[in-house]
Amino acid sequence: MKEQSLGRFISARRKKMRLTQEELADKVNVSKSAVAKWETDGGLPDRDNLKKIAEVMNVSVDDLHRVIKKEPPKSFDLSVNITPEVIAVLEAHGYIVISPDGEGER
Repeated sequence: MKEQSLGRFISARRKKMRLTQEELADKVNVSKSAVAKWETDGGLPDRDNLKKIAEVMNVSVDDLHRVIKKEPPKSFDLSVNITPEVIAVLEAHGYIVISPDGEGER
């Protein structure tokens, strides 16, 4: 598994939200090339844009800072039967999903 970067997080979250780079750029009020630069780890959004990204992507600025600082994602043991779609959303938010039987991570 590749190390999570802010660019990969933004890209994955944008795709889960079914947004194009241009649509995300419009919502954050930046250019499409700025979004492309962030997603390829060519630079980091400034403080104001980081806040806008968090609002648009429905995550906290703290979550984005954890990704930037490369801190381990939040980990919860979800002992319920959940769909692959729910797992994908949780993983896009930085959670590690562990199977109820404890046999490895998904």
